[in-house]
Amino acid sequence: YKPVPLFGNTALDVFGTGIIKLIYPQIEDRLSVIYGNKMENADPAVVYAIQQGAASPGSANVIGSGQKLAPNRPLNEVLAGDDGSDGFPVLVVMGLDDRVSSPQVAKKRAELFSRLSPGKVVVEEIEDAGHCPHDDAPDRVASAMLRWLPSCSSAM
Repeated sequence: YKPVPLFGNTALDVFGTGIIKLIYPQIEDRLSVIYGNKMENADPAVVYAIQQGAASPGSANVIGSGQKLAPNRPLNEVLAGDDGSDGFPVLVVMGLDDRVSSPQVAKKRAELFSRLSPGKVVVEEIEDAGHCPHDDAPDRVASAMLRWLPSCSSAM
């Protein structure tokens, strides 16, 4: 967490408002990239819900407040336990047909996650799912979770 910038919360609100004004007209097009392999998931109701959220009072402050977040920590540090232990079980469900970052980047990311902490980090790769595998292949994501959940109780 970083302190409020020199110009305070007003600056964060102005920044957030600018981001929303830039992205708001692009919501439908951006969803077509995110859900490119399953466009029915980007139906008008989803577009409307996102637009309503972006137009809500306080949304500019939420976006602007992201500027106060600390820099990202390395994944091995994030996955380690606070007490220096190996950490906790993690399930990463990756859609390998991710059109936001690219299928190549998704595959590299899945390989990286697999190497981080074998035994603690379980990677479930879904070939024909994209950036939102829980929307593209909900049954396969649920199955992955059901297979993974028992490992959590034995790790505690």
